[in-house]
Amino acid sequence: MIKIGWLFYTYGEVFLLNLFKQNKSIVKSINSLLLIGYYLVNLGYAIITIAYWEKINSIFQMINTLSYHLGLIIIGLAVLHYNNVLCLTYLVKTKSLKQ
Repeated sequence: MIKIGWLFYTYGEVFLLNLFKQNKSIVKSINSLLLIGYYLVNLGYAIITIAYWEKINSIFQMINTLSYHLGLIIIGLAVLHYNNVLCLTYLVKTKSLKQ
């Protein structure tokens, strides 16, 4: 998951630069905040998952549990990612309309 966060950070900078009209200082700060938020969500999810982990008795149950938890965090991160993209796009569009 760390590699995915770094890919979002690297390639998302291009999107943010286009969105904020090449304003590198704003893009760098927003991109860093998004990366820190991504890592905090992953860390929090891992801690909660480990705290409430049920007892596993078989390989099948282990694969089933891991698949469920991985699917849950991937879907949650995807929702957060698209929510961030939509919010940033909306904020920039409304700001450009006011000017």
